[in-house]
Amino acid sequence: MADALTGTDNLSPGYDSQQAVYGKLVSMLQGATAQMNGGAGPNGDQVYGGDMAAWETFANSLLLRVAMRMSDVDAAGAKSAGEAAIAGGVIGTNAENAVFPYIDAAPNNNPVNEANKTRNDFAASNTMIGFLTALNDPRMSIYYNASAADGLYVGEVYGLDETNAALTPDAVVSQPGASVLAGDFPGIFMDAAQVSFLLAEAAERGWAGAGDAEANYNAGVTSSFEFWGADGAADYLLQADVAYGSAAGTFSERIGRQKWTALYMQGQEAWAEYRRMDFGVLLPCADGSLDGDGGVPSRMKYPLDEQTLNGASYAAGLVTLGGADALETKLWWDVN
Repeated sequence: MADALTGTDNLSPGYDSQQAVYGKLVSMLQGATAQMNGGAGPNGDQVYGGDMAAWETFANSLLLRVAMRMSDVDAAGAKSAGEAAIAGGVIGTNAENAVFPYIDAAPNNNPVNEANKTRNDFAASNTMIGFLTALNDPRMSIYYNASAADGLYVGEVYGLDETNAALTPDAVVSQPGASVLAGDFPGIFMDAAQVSFLLAEAAERGWAGAGDAEANYNAGVTSSFEFWGADGAADYLLQADVAYGSAAGTFSERIGRQKWTALYMQGQEAWAEYRRMDFGVLLPCADGSLDGDGGVPSRMKYPLDEQTLNGASYAAGLVTLGGADALETKLWWDVN
């Protein structure tokens, strides 16, 4: 990170430790918010239309996310950064969401919409369909269409190899819903649902200003329903397996499962929170894995170009990584 983006001045940039990267993220976000004074922002701002107060709220929300990501390995530093973020003001409603506004026309349409024009194998997985079905989740009919073959919600077996996956006709599994495939479906950087779940966790960890854990949890679910245009959030929250006071598991598991559901179409963030919060939804690939120990991957490997073109720094970086360059090597913040 420190050696990056220097061009020809340094063709073999070194690797910073993950701990150092997170420390730098905290200082960069705090430095950015310190420079925001609520005045008019630049022309051409596609996210907030030049509203710097909204950008400050977004920056605080990102700081809260970064703080929570490192909360299990640097409790004091995470608490300090997280409390500062909350005090500064975070996203509280869908109207404040940080999203990129695609339009329903090429070339500025959502990439998922564009990809669907030439291939239609972006099917629901049995993991997601099974989870949503078990909780009678109304969002399922928005996330997905019923299968064309029988009108039921059916997920493809997760993790099939290409040969076995090709045996399943598209018509017998659920395809993405119209909202997901819309050309103007926004790119989500940060939304009210995930911030509410972060606040619920912050409350459980005793961070000042976080409010009540259950109220924030309920707000996270409700915000997700509102974003997707789903009805029935109140009834959904009354179910014993969903209600904060009766759902199974630790607070991290309870919050994590609902956060994972709300993070649909935000795959990288959902994967990160699965690894950090350990709520046990994902399963190993049905047909094994391309690499690693066969379990759910804990990280991505470095690309081959990095290994061949920056070999010395790559080798030194493995020491910083604290383990092999393998899918099962956990990241610094993934300690559970």
